[in-house]
Amino acid sequence: MKKLIPTLLAAAIGTAMHTAVWAEAAPAAAATAAPMTEAEMTEVEQDITASAQPEMIDPGMVIDDMIDEYKRSEGRGFVSKARSGKLYFGVGQASVMLRPESRDWGNARVMAYKEALLNAKADYLTHLGTSVVANSATRLFDDASQMPQFTAEELTSRNKLEEVLNKAIAVAGGMLDEKLVELGIDPEEFRSAPSEKRAVLFERSISDSVTRRARHELTGVIPVKSFEASDADGNHVVAVAIVASPKMRAFIDDVIASKGDIAPKEDKASAVPLDQLFADKATLINEFGIRRMYDEQGYPVLVSFGQSGNPYRGSDYQQLYDNRKVSFAAARADAFGNFATLFKSTGSFDETKSDVMRNQRVGIVRAEGRDISEREESSREFIRALDQEMEATGRVKDLVGTSELMRWTAKHPTYGHEINGVIYVWHPVSEQNARQLRDHRPQPKRQAESRQPVNGQAGGSQSMKLMSADDF
Repeated sequence: MKKLIPTLLAAAIGTAMHTAVWAEAAPAAAATAAPMTEAEMTEVEQDITASAQPEMIDPGMVIDDMIDEYKRSEGRGFVSKARSGKLYFGVGQASVMLRPESRDWGNARVMAYKEALLNAKADYLTHLGTSVVANSATRLFDDASQMPQFTAEELTSRNKLEEVLNKAIAVAGGMLDEKLVELGIDPEEFRSAPSEKRAVLFERSISDSVTRRARHELTGVIPVKSFEASDADGNHVVAVAIVASPKMRAFIDDVIASKGDIAPKEDKASAVPLDQLFADKATLINEFGIRRMYDEQGYPVLVSFGQSGNPYRGSDYQQLYDNRKVSFAAARADAFGNFATLFKSTGSFDETKSDVMRNQRVGIVRAEGRDISEREESSREFIRALDQEMEATGRVKDLVGTSELMRWTAKHPTYGHEINGVIYVWHPVSEQNARQLRDHRPQPKRQAESRQPVNGQAGGSQSMKLMSADDF
């Protein structure tokens, strides 16, 4: 303890001396520092305000970055072959139209994916070939004599009309006022509204319009990747990447013509069974559309994904169950719709865009009773109109060999909406087996000999065990 006291005293004295030195140096440093100007103070305040505001995240820009990263990594092979002309690769985007607070947000998300897929297919139709009509026009007009006028006959007839109207108001004014109020019109303003005429006195304008049309087959177009991005405010954007190639088109034609007689490719065999591959339900929320995959034996299979939201949020289990059942039925319908659009599909795309830039002066004449007033109004405006429509129709006849691989229910990881999904698979061996079951015709047998009726006894019996479950 005696050795520790001198040590503590020395530390205390050193600290005091350091504090004194800093206290003497501080006024000198303050004396040499120049005060900030008003401009510098303003700049500092702006920096503080900017740093205090949260950074805005644009989901559309985020998803663009995700697509770019995909093109550089996992999708690099698609991009490389697309550049060499061996296949088509494209991406479509769409935003979810409803807010996450809406009970139908899950279904709005599914519809956004469908819109994104249609947008990608619209670009593909244009790639296959499109007809274009472009039209541009300019106008220069100047005629001050076009200032409108009221003729004596118009003023006379207007005065007569006002007399008739005043009499009608006097008779049924209350009823008329009520109807005007229902329409959001002030009855006094209605009675005092003047007559007015307008005419263009000067115009300089430029107009431009472009019309595009494309109609082609969409058979064999496969969605290969989906993307999803959102911000803190619940704005949601999705995207779908598609691929089309002559090789995939030939495969689809072979599937249709072969009736299941397709040989496996051992080098394509999957190391993981399909049901194990899709065991994680959380990943299935991101799967849409249809894929061509290979099973453990190397057989090509078509895997179709269907999703639907369950809008019910209450505590009544029967309503929850019923809505979930409807949701699964909708998901199943979408899964079968994917087969139709893959096997035999056509698409049409129509778009008309028009732009007008106008500088205009209008002459206005107004009659209030017997008083006439004139004035001119000038305006400069840009007007754009866009009418765009994309339609895709798929048909498949006698789809054989599909089966449900699995169905699943999961909560959306961001907003907690219930999503129900199904996975349906077409397998060539399944098609062959289904056709054998469906088309089987038993061999005709000889008619059994007639027997004489006999007297029987009440009782019971059962057949012998001739078959087991292993036979099926």
